[in-house]
Amino acid sequence: MQLVKPTANYIFFFLLLFFSPVAFGQENSPFSRYGLGDLYPQQHITSRGMGGLSAAYSNYQAINTLNPASYGSLSWVTYDFSLSVDDRTLRSDVPVAKYNSTNFLPSYLQLGIPLNRKRTTLVFGLRSYTRVNYSVEQSKTLFYDSLGVTDSVHNLYEGDGGMNQVFAGIGKTWAGKNVSFSLGLNAGYEWGSKNISTKIDFPADSLRYYMSNSTDTSHFWGLFFNPGFQLNLKLKEGINAYTKNRERYHLTIGGSGTFEQELNVSKIITRETFYYTDGGAMRQLDSVLKIADTAGKINVPLTYTAGFMLTKTIGNTAFELNKWSIGAEYTSTKWTKYRYYGLPDKLSDSWFLRAGVEFSPSPLTNGSVLSRGTYRLGYYTGQDYINADGNGYKVSAYTFGFSFNLRRFRSYDRQFTTINTAVEVGKRGSNVNNITENFFKLSLGLSLSDVWFIKRKYD
Repeated sequence: MQLVKPTANYIFFFLLLFFSPVAFGQENSPFSRYGLGDLYPQQHITSRGMGGLSAAYSNYQAINTLNPASYGSLSWVTYDFSLSVDDRTLRSDVPVAKYNSTNFLPSYLQLGIPLNRKRTTLVFGLRSYTRVNYSVEQSKTLFYDSLGVTDSVHNLYEGDGGMNQVFAGIGKTWAGKNVSFSLGLNAGYEWGSKNISTKIDFPADSLRYYMSNSTDTSHFWGLFFNPGFQLNLKLKEGINAYTKNRERYHLTIGGSGTFEQELNVSKIITRETFYYTDGGAMRQLDSVLKIADTAGKINVPLTYTAGFMLTKTIGNTAFELNKWSIGAEYTSTKWTKYRYYGLPDKLSDSWFLRAGVEFSPSPLTNGSVLSRGTYRLGYYTGQDYINADGNGYKVSAYTFGFSFNLRRFRSYDRQFTTINTAVEVGKRGSNVNNITENFFKLSLGLSLSDVWFIKRKYD
């Protein structure tokens, strides 16, 4: 088991990244103020390169956790982990302003274990789900006409937090001669926090008015369930006269979703006056109000995804690999049903239409890395769930990716080491919004196989 020791080191490193209190980068997204925060991409890196396709997608070298029915395609013990970097440019029309931020985050850490030769696979995973991180300053001039005095007020809005998920899933495939059917289910625990504050200062009248700070700190947790299915139909089969390889064409129809959730939440409310020390630290002057451990519920609505994928595979008596795939899917969530302590937020129903394609020039050969690699292109468009200004935010992005094996394919030893990359370039908002966001996301992942739980035939 050549990969066991380094893999254990990788897993330990990624666990440190997930649970480290250190912030990476200088992210500042005012959109994360609403709902649960900015939704972090849940797709596998290979899917992100194809516009985020997941409903009908499966790959023996990738763990597609958005549709657990795809787990049946895993033939070997597989480790998956990834990191992402996104660069954002925020633009405001009134007042005219521009802000850039860059953020670095771990995406997921996953392990897939085939249980038997009947295509039943168990998966464990840890991933980021949402993030909250913003700091926005606003200054206004106040006019007191009757006294002929002018003054100003300075507001500082800040927030941090986010939510993570840990889960276990199982998927099974029932295969026939020309059709196969797969079912899967993820069940997991999610937890996180959301800390928002508003600080108010009257710079020109600090002798009469103290600075005030209003803080709401929420901690939430709960369970989630994510079922899925895939139906695979063989459309055509033949032998290539030149390569002598078997060629098959498949149509896969898939669907998945996450049931409506009711998260437990505990909130601490603080209202206080304060001052800054010479070193810049906050010091409380007077506690106006403090309410601790206020229990409540957060209602998160149902999400569903449905799509299809057409695939050509090529193979020999030993193995079969994807030559190309093309597909599309639709995702919808009624975020207007979201409730926080029974109250709605500035959210709208979201939907996304995604399309993508992948292609591998020579997956079965021992040629160059470029010829053995897999290339991906995609596009998605839709409406974001955050509706801060009441006009809705359109989102669209172009994606592309590339995956390659660090070693040549050898079916007999059942091991591979695959580097996965994906890039997204897109925009949130349009000319009807005062604040818009351009984003560039780079994701890098590593997939490893090993020979655990495979019965030895020879010692």
